[in-house]
Amino acid sequence: MANKQLILLRHAKSDWHSSAQSDHARPLNHRGRKDAPKVGRWLSENGYEPERIVSSTANRTRETLQLAYDATDWGKIATDINIDFDDALYLASESTIVDIITDNLSACDRLMIVGHNPGMDSVLLGYCPNVTVTLSHKLGNKLMTTATVAIVQFSGADLSDPVLLEFHRPAEME
Repeated sequence: MANKQLILLRHAKSDWHSSAQSDHARPLNHRGRKDAPKVGRWLSENGYEPERIVSSTANRTRETLQLAYDATDWGKIATDINIDFDDALYLASESTIVDIITDNLSACDRLMIVGHNPGMDSVLLGYCPNVTVTLSHKLGNKLMTTATVAIVQFSGADLSDPVLLEFHRPAEME
């Protein structure tokens, strides 16, 4: 049986000064529009193409996903990535995100989740509780800062034995 992989991607930097009528509608700012393609290129260049992507429905997550996807070669090769937008991921709790992960990883080997903090931090720490020790040289106050990507590998279909394979912020993807 193949290992299962989870790609966690937090949305890129949003524009707090936009004229958006709600938090859900808030777009990316200039830095976010610059960082999201870096993430896509890094994922593509390192062979992390998901079979399935589930994203929050918030504008900033949709924009992040679109810009990251457009920077990959995924659409140029003969693959079929299933992309879903799920209202439940908008500012979701750890348990909601884990339920979405569990449901979706049962049907594929590599899943990408595009979401928000604090849920993304909680999920990463839930699967890899020693991550703060592993990443102590990179950490500030939060793990999953904007446009951060983490890749977790599980050794079993039951999502056992999670291991953090990759953890990168946009500045490290130059």
